[in-house]
Amino acid sequence: MPHHVKSESIELPTYWSPEQATAVFEFVDELRHRILNHYGVEIQEFLQEDRVTATPFTHSDIDENDVPF
Repeated sequence: MPHHVKSESIELPTYWSPEQATAVFEFVDELRHRILNHYGVEIQEFLQEDRVTATPFTHSDIDENDVPF
C-alpha cells in the first residue's frame, strides 16, 4: 500500500499573463482527467481506506444530554 502523501502549499507565480495562466489551468485539467481515467478505481479505493477511522463509532459516543437541533 502506498504511503499517504501530505499536500503542501504551492506558491503560484504572480507574473503569469492570462494566456499563460489559462495554458497551465488547461494542462492541469487534462492531467487530472488522464490520471482519473487510468487510476480512478485505485484512487477511490485508496481514499476510502485512508479515510476510514481507526475507532468505529459506537452508541456510547453519543451524549444523551446534548440538545438535538
